[in-house]
Amino acid sequence: MASGDVHFEVFFKKHPKADWVLVEAVKDRGDAITLADKLVAKSPRGSARVARETWNECEGTFSTVTIHEIGEERFSNPKEKTGEAKIPCVTPEDLAGPAARDTVRRVLAQWLERQEVCPLELMYRPDLIEALDACESDLQHAIQKVAVARAQNSDASVHAYVRLLTELVEKAIEKSRKESRRKQNESKSDSFSELTQRIFSEGSAEQRLRRAIAERLANAAGMAKKAEMLLDFHDDLPEDPDARAFASREADAFLAEMLSFDRALNQIMGQSRDLGGHVERLTSVFAGTQTHESMIRAPEGAKRLASKFAGKQLPESHGEIARRVLDALRQPKRFRPDNVLDEIRLARTLAQRLIAASGEHLNPDALVEAFTVRSARLLSPETMEEALKDAANPAEQIERLLAMEDNLVGEQNKVKLASFVRARLKTPACESWFKSGPGQPFERLARLSALQKRTFKGTFPDEAKFETLDAFDALGMAVIHDNQLFDRIEKSPLPVLDKASGLLRLAAQGVLPLGRCQQDAQARAMRLLASEMGKTEARAPDGPAKLQALQGLLASMPTTPVRPVANMPETLMDDSPAEAGGEHAPA
Repeated sequence: MASGDVHFEVFFKKHPKADWVLVEAVKDRGDAITLADKLVAKSPRGSARVARETWNECEGTFSTVTIHEIGEERFSNPKEKTGEAKIPCVTPEDLAGPAARDTVRRVLAQWLERQEVCPLELMYRPDLIEALDACESDLQHAIQKVAVARAQNSDASVHAYVRLLTELVEKAIEKSRKESRRKQNESKSDSFSELTQRIFSEGSAEQRLRRAIAERLANAAGMAKKAEMLLDFHDDLPEDPDARAFASREADAFLAEMLSFDRALNQIMGQSRDLGGHVERLTSVFAGTQTHESMIRAPEGAKRLASKFAGKQLPESHGEIARRVLDALRQPKRFRPDNVLDEIRLARTLAQRLIAASGEHLNPDALVEAFTVRSARLLSPETMEEALKDAANPAEQIERLLAMEDNLVGEQNKVKLASFVRARLKTPACESWFKSGPGQPFERLARLSALQKRTFKGTFPDEAKFETLDAFDALGMAVIHDNQLFDRIEKSPLPVLDKASGLLRLAAQGVLPLGRCQQDAQARAMRLLASEMGKTEARAPDGPAKLQALQGLLASMPTTPVRPVANMPETLMDDSPAEAGGEHAPA
């Protein structure tokens, strides 16, 4: 690192109780200040700081100067840390471990993508190590990010970690240079199985095979071609069981790292019309399903991966695809940007397929969490309005909302959807349509009753469910009152027992919503039966037959769902036995 090298680090604090976090390190002062301002603009409670870092080669440290601060919280320099810096990696060989390679992948992601190589290639190709050493800004930035992360929860300073990491990297570079001067005896003409069998039998197998794989991958143009070459290697494993397991494990490690990069994954999976199509194909590959419609136009590499996973092979790569599935589910992008209803249906299908395929590599709890977050995004007011905009009438709007319930994950999301349903039921347009819309009042009332029953059969949490059932019932009462439906039956010239039968038939046949609507009809029928005219008709020749029919209607009436007494509203508790028909039920 040349003396005097300068970069600018942007730190951000989300809110007063949060910690300062390094967001980005850039070469341009203006870009750093602009980024800091944008961060605070997006999070008004946050604060940002830009520091100029100048490398002093003689002292082996950075000198820091704050050049820009914005937000309520000013950056306070912590007390000087004097502890000893310690890292898990002590020797250059430790850098080849899984955890260290994952760190390398994260802090050098842009450089690795530009070179189209994975961390394992970098570790075992001296030419790549020399190329990275020549890119001082990339290497310095990576070391700085690791040092800052380590120092946050340590009593050692960032500079102490920078010195320690720099020493380790320099040792690794020097070791690579020494190894590059040695003559390599691996034959370029051997097949992968022959190469693996020979290396395995001669000892020092892991490093030699990794170096040989890295050298062969150097001849492939791009990550996708390298992934295909690794699949070819996996198709050509030695016969010896131990050598076969060894070769399979190493090829899998390279392939999993290759799949961790967007460029490789997108090329292997192929183009999709939207995020939903991409996740569908990822799901099919993970589940090992080659016949799903999402795989029809999939590249050959995707189909080969699916075949391997179906055969319980390539466990590391299988786990990486699972991680990519979860990452895609957590993205803020819509599955189907042009159709909310299609998106909701697709989310349900994907959830069912992924839960069925979950297991060692895909945690069901992580899936539920991801789909819960995605369900919450679907419940934004803008998305809901989009889902309802072309509905033919308010009843269809309610039907669409209730249809969404089957496809949502998370109790709070279902509570929120229920609140949308209740709010829609109380809109003037909805009330007007059910009270005086097209068709007969009883037809609209029956439709309202059907929607209420659909709500009852759903999986809404109890409190939200009963509040919504009450809202349907209240609108039903308003329809009955405005159209004088029960009054017209009672005032009709029909015999009293026929009037009572008509009221009970409305309830028994599901025309009336459950709750006050049904109870009012039953109470009115009981009063008619208890009247003098009702008693007189009951003694007529056809009276017993009519009473028997009335008893059948009473027996077939649906039961009003009852929540725990402590939560039951007064409107469902204040009916006297007489109103409920208990004292006047026909004998």
